[in-house]
Amino acid sequence: MAVILLLAFSAAVFAGCSLAGKTTEPEGASVTVSGSNAEEKSNYAKYTAGVVPVEGNVNKYQLGPIDDREAPDAVVSGKYVYYLSRVSENYQMVKINIEDPADSGIASIEGGDEGFFCLLYDFGVRVEKKDEVIFMDLELNVICTVQNLEVFEYMVPYKDTFLVMQGDDLSMLKDGKLEPFRKLNRSVYTVLHQQISGDNTKLLLNDNNAEGGFNFFVYDVNADKYENISEMGYNYFSDGFYDVNPKRVMARSFTEDKSREFENMYPGTIGTSLFDGQRLYLCDEGDLTIRYYDPSHQTICTLSEHEFSKYGVNFRGITGNKLFFILSTELYVVDTSNCEEMPIEEFKIILHGKIDDLETEIRDKYSVNFLAGEKAAKQIRDNVETEPMKEETRVYYSMKQIAAYIRRFGKAFFDEFRYGTSKGLYVLLTGYTQVTNDGAKIDAGGVAFRQGDVFYIILNINNEDPARNFCHEIMHSMEQNSDSETIFPEWKKFNPKGFKYADSYAKGTDGKYTIFDSDENEKYFFDAYSKTNAMEDRARVFENMLAPKKEDCTINEYPRLKAKAQYIKERICKLYPSLKDTDIFMNLDD
Repeated sequence: MAVILLLAFSAAVFAGCSLAGKTTEPEGASVTVSGSNAEEKSNYAKYTAGVVPVEGNVNKYQLGPIDDREAPDAVVSGKYVYYLSRVSENYQMVKINIEDPADSGIASIEGGDEGFFCLLYDFGVRVEKKDEVIFMDLELNVICTVQNLEVFEYMVPYKDTFLVMQGDDLSMLKDGKLEPFRKLNRSVYTVLHQQISGDNTKLLLNDNNAEGGFNFFVYDVNADKYENISEMGYNYFSDGFYDVNPKRVMARSFTEDKSREFENMYPGTIGTSLFDGQRLYLCDEGDLTIRYYDPSHQTICTLSEHEFSKYGVNFRGITGNKLFFILSTELYVVDTSNCEEMPIEEFKIILHGKIDDLETEIRDKYSVNFLAGEKAAKQIRDNVETEPMKEETRVYYSMKQIAAYIRRFGKAFFDEFRYGTSKGLYVLLTGYTQVTNDGAKIDAGGVAFRQGDVFYIILNINNEDPARNFCHEIMHSMEQNSDSETIFPEWKKFNPKGFKYADSYAKGTDGKYTIFDSDENEKYFFDAYSKTNAMEDRARVFENMLAPKKEDCTINEYPRLKAKAQYIKERICKLYPSLKDTDIFMNLDD
């Protein structure tokens, strides 16, 4: 069965070519081999990769339709980025010339049978079909086809040819044939990474054949030697692998056969990362920026302050001053050439100054006090357990997000909020937060409480959206500052007839009457948590009705929930008249 490449010259106009070659029989396995030929006509049709500026030094490459069933993947090779994605029942490969995006190419890989899928590697593409596996190079020339599918095959470059692994059999592609090469001493393994030099290949493998889980090891093909390694093996770069934890950065070089270890002085939260042998390119999960950090020189550089990592950045490579990553189903390129590098200590001073400035502004103008770290820990109630949040990038980002809502509420609201005995609001930014209630320990994104004439909001800023949680807890604080029975006397009429709240955080609730209920007319609550008690119900409605973008204000889609939101708006505007003059409700439909 041959693979057909359909070249997309224009809509519904294709040219095809069969890429099958002759058959040999190594060790009883049927194999079809075709040698790659650089002089062959390209298997790609001409394609212009549309470039859309995203912000400053970041561009997005438009790559056409993509199927959500599989995440796309990309590799960087020389001046080209190869981008593979599923489109309907087939696959599309886009080849982008990063020096001249207008001079790029596109091709389609067709399967035509059940179970067809493709995987992209540094050297090419593995095409998995019902009864064969086809290996192609990045130019989509067939290297070889393997019909024996009893085990999962791998192909890796070796010297001027390729090795094919079938179980513990290792064969070499030589003179158009697969010849037996040697036996591996591990039968169950996964190839995580490969490092190819001119005359040798080293493989980073994991082996789950032993009791107790995975073992990681390096296999030197020339020496036929395995080395067990204790370091985590999933983070790798062109010359080895690396590991990052809050205290250290360790890099192991295949070429030098040795490790380097650095103290990790980065002040934020390292999410996904990419290492080039010197710099660690990373997404900071604290403030959702992209930076590089040089652990040997203790320098740092901010490449982008766009909230990319909120959606899960997948770094794919760097060439020259261009950094590539996948976000959702698009390919992004960051130009790092004009970004300013600074010593890590200078960065910390600037960051700390920004935190101090923001704290001062919000305290002096709105009477809202931000506390983090040990300062926050001193204010925590006895029934609440937290971990202090000391990572300044996360603290600063959370403060910025919450401050945006504080400004929307406005100074007049917080002045009104202080009526009676109230003397301001303290927002305690913490890590993991757990509350003891009804004898049960409950993980909490936020907690609101009052002690005398002071109101406190505890926020676990490790949660995805601390600003929304702040709005949730503000609703609790407003009720704690008033008589909820007086504020919302008609609340029961907005719930199903005969409905009763659980009135316990320890008791579970179900999805009936929530937005996940199949009956479109029975969606009274956002989720099961909303059915805990009336205060939680109103807080969940409140946080969702304040969305800063119209498309995010999904409460408008549910008539019964929108009725609750309009009632909350009406009643709290009577208690806090200043809210009528703000944009806090701007995206809630009348």
